[in-house]
Parts: sequence; C-alpha cells; structure tokens
Amino acid sequence: MRLKLIFPIIIIAFLLSNCKGKQPEITTNYSYIPLNPSQKRVVDVSHLFSNSQQDSLVEKILRYETESTNQIAILTIDSLPPLTTAQGFGTEVGNSRGIGTKEKDNGLIITISKFDKAVAISTGIGTEQTISDYECKVIIDSIIIPQFKINNYYKGVDKAIDSLILLWD
Repeated sequence: MRLKLIFPIIIIAFLLSNCKGKQPEITTNYSYIPLNPSQKRVVDVSHLFSNSQQDSLVEKILRYETESTNQIAILTIDSLPPLTTAQGFGTEVGNSRGIGTKEKDNGLIITISKFDKAVAISTGIGTEQTISDYECKVIIDSIIIPQFKINNYYKGVDKAIDSLILLWD
C-alpha cells in the first residue's frame, strides 16, 4: 500500500523539478545577423545615414579606437528577429563579430531597428565596468531618441558616440 502511494509522489516530484524555473532559451538565429566580411564599424542595412555621414562616423570610431583600443560598432536593421530584443540582438552581433579586444572585452555596439523603433547600446564585460547600463539608457533617452524623433539619425548617433567616449575615458 505504501509503495502505491510513494511511486506517484516520486513521479510528480520528478516532473515538477524538471519544469520548475526552466525558461526556454532564446538564441539568435545567426542567419539574421547581417554579413560584414570587411569588418566595417558601421553596418547601415536600413540606410539611415548618407555615405558621407557613414564615413564621418567610421572616422570618429577608428580615431578613438587607435587612441584607446576600445571598439565601437553601429548596426542599423529594418526589423529584429522574432522573440529578440535590440539589446539581446546587439549582444549576439557583438559577440559573433568579436567587437572589442579579446583580452579586455572592451567593445560596444549601438543597435537600431528602424521599424521596431528600438535602440540599444550593448557593452562588453570590460566596458560595463566603465559605462553602466543606466548610463547607456540615459544616452538613449536624452540624446538618441530626441534626434530620432525628428529623423536626424546621424546627429543622434554622433552625439551618443561623443558621450560614450567621454564616459569611457
């Protein structure tokens, strides 16, 4: 009689222990990440910047990288992959592209999704020690978003880079 009671209890406990706290892992399908064989610092899939604006951003980024070894990348896309946030997608892209030096993990990527109206600044672990998530949110809310609302994408990103460089130094 006792065995009849213990067996169902063990089965139920086993099933509950396997379900408890388990959340499905959402990973980015790498086919969504735009190709970047030449390792450009600005990948403008959504065409938010003119050629001269892209060149200006790249020049600023490379000048800072030469001075500091810190790496910045900008990615614009039309839409995020399903079940993905701009922050998570940016982190995946940064990791897959190796933004930041391996030893210092000192990179960051600004991800802009045009149709989702989503912006994120994803930082490497080494960068997080200098630039907090809160500071990134302040830059997005006070610098990037106001400029994006008036369709001035270049100025929003350019000023955000200036602010990030000031924080990093």
